[in-house]
Amino acid sequence: MERLTVAAETAAAVSGFTGTVAVSDASGPIFRKAFGYRNRADMLPNDEGTRFAIASGTKPFTALGIGRLVQEGKLTLSAPVGDVAQDFAGWIDPSATIGQLLTHRSGCYDYLDEETMEDYDNFRVALPWYDLETPSDYLPLFAGHAPKFDPGERFSYSNGGYVALGALIERISGQRYRDFIKAEVLDPAGMTDSGFFAFDALPSNVAAGYLDGGLRTNVYRLPIRGGGDGGMYTTAADLDAFWRSLLGHRILREGLLEDWLSPRAEISERTSYAYGFYRRKKDGSYYIVGSDHGVGFDSRYLPERDLVVSILSNESDGEEAMRDAILGCLDG
Repeated sequence: MERLTVAAETAAAVSGFTGTVAVSDASGPIFRKAFGYRNRADMLPNDEGTRFAIASGTKPFTALGIGRLVQEGKLTLSAPVGDVAQDFAGWIDPSATIGQLLTHRSGCYDYLDEETMEDYDNFRVALPWYDLETPSDYLPLFAGHAPKFDPGERFSYSNGGYVALGALIERISGQRYRDFIKAEVLDPAGMTDSGFFAFDALPSNVAAGYLDGGLRTNVYRLPIRGGGDGGMYTTAADLDAFWRSLLGHRILREGLLEDWLSPRAEISERTSYAYGFYRRKKDGSYYIVGSDHGVGFDSRYLPERDLVVSILSNESDGEEAMRDAILGCLDG
């Protein structure tokens, strides 16, 4: 505890970290501390219960939503996209499977292609951000575009692929994406303070996302509400509940979960990718991450020590120095 406190406070002092840090085991929190402000103008501090946006940390929740449909017999991972959404043809090869979408190997067109983007800070789309409230709202951005490559050809991180998965969830379930994920993933996990909150109707204790050391926030840089590829809000406590619930088979049944977390794509010598989750080869840990304007996020489960480590920051890439300090302390 003392070592973690020293590591966290030192990293915060050096990097100016703003956010929440949490480490827990099966018995509960070992260390949890908040730094900085959720509202800088009014000097309202972050606290241990502050809700932070997690950007692409949302993708594993979308993947688990697909997992719930698989578990209910409403979808199979081998199903070609053309069999469940014929109108997606054009920007995704109809033979691409649900499993390939989940592992970024479908080759579909990506509206937010990080491989080709030259100026992320000034990225815009052809629709107003305030019109993007749910994954199906994004589909006009895909029309008229061709796939990037043939299905299964390679791994290529795809925001568009997870928007497509979110839209498929809506079609198959007959519910809005956010309602389905809440009922089928967040509620079973006990994530009572998490959700997809709109910028113009935020609940209490939500951290504004800051673009730099000043007062500018990300409200004009992101969709009004999160969807399949990013934008959910959560807390340190909810993330602890998530990992414990996931591994306790309260979201996916035994057998299906183990299949879900098995490596499906090799990203590097150190990292592989399962259905929505990264896996670190060195220690077998699973992790989920997110980075965007005003967001820095990392949450992971370390099986060798049965620890959950979560870093949530309301500043762009704000988690990096703190993550390195905490993991370095734990590894040491």
